[in-house]
Amino acid sequence: MENLELQLFALFLLFCRIGGCLLFAPGFSSPRVPMNVRLFAAMALTASLSPYLLEEVTGGLRRLAQEQHPYMIIWETLTGSAIGLMARFFFLALQFSATAISNFIGLAGIPGVPLEEGDTGSPLATLVSSAAVMLVFAMGLHVELMIAIMESYRVIVPGESPAIGALMLSMVNVISETSMLALRLASPFLVYGVIVNLALGMGNRFAQHLSVYHATTGVVILGGFLLFYMIWIDWILIFMSSYQSWLLRGGF
Repeated sequence: MENLELQLFALFLLFCRIGGCLLFAPGFSSPRVPMNVRLFAAMALTASLSPYLLEEVTGGLRRLAQEQHPYMIIWETLTGSAIGLMARFFFLALQFSATAISNFIGLAGIPGVPLEEGDTGSPLATLVSSAAVMLVFAMGLHVELMIAIMESYRVIVPGESPAIGALMLSMVNVISETSMLALRLASPFLVYGVIVNLALGMGNRFAQHLSVYHATTGVVILGGFLLFYMIWIDWILIFMSSYQSWLLRGGF
C-alpha cells in the first residue's frame, strides 16, 4: 500500500513538471486554447511519459524524507515552468523583433489582432508569431519539447538537492541567446529605417514647403514589405534553426 501511494505521488510530480512546462510553452499556453484542453493535454502527456520516467521519480522519492515530499511539488512545478519559459523566450524575442520592425517600416500606429498575448500588438507581430507557432507544430518541434522534458530528469534528478544555480544559469544563457536572436532578426530593418529616415530628413531640408514624411509614408511601408518579402524565408529559418538547436541541446 505504501508503495502504491509513493507511485501515485510520483505520478503527480510528473504532472507538476509537465503541466508547469505547458503553462508557458508556445502554442499550448495560448489564451485561444481552452483551460480544460490544456489540462487534458497535460494529463495525457503525463500518462504517456510515465512508463519511461515513473521508476526514476519513485526512486528519487525513496531517497527523501517523508516531510520533504510536499516541497517537491513546488520544485517540480518551478522546474517545468522554467523549461516552458525558456521556450517562451524565443517567441518573445520573435515578437519583440517583429514589433521593432513595425516601428522601422511605419506600421507602429496600426493595431493588430493578438493571437498569443492579451494585449493588441502590431499586425506584423501577429502574422509572424502565428506563422512561427504553425511551423513549430508542422516540424514536430512540440515533440522535441516533450523530449526536452524527459531529458531534464537526467539534469535535474528528483530526490537530489535542487540545482537552482544551474537552472538560473540556463535561463540567463537563454535570455542572452534570445536577445542576440532578436537583434539579428531586426537588424536588416534597422538599417533600412536609418537609411530611409536619413533620406527623408535630407529631402525635407530641400523641400521645406512639402511634408515629405506624410507624403512618403506609403512608399516607406511598401519598401519595408518588399524587403520583408525578399528575406522572409531566411528570416524565419534563422529563428526556427535557433529554436530547434536549443531543443536538441535538451532545453538547457
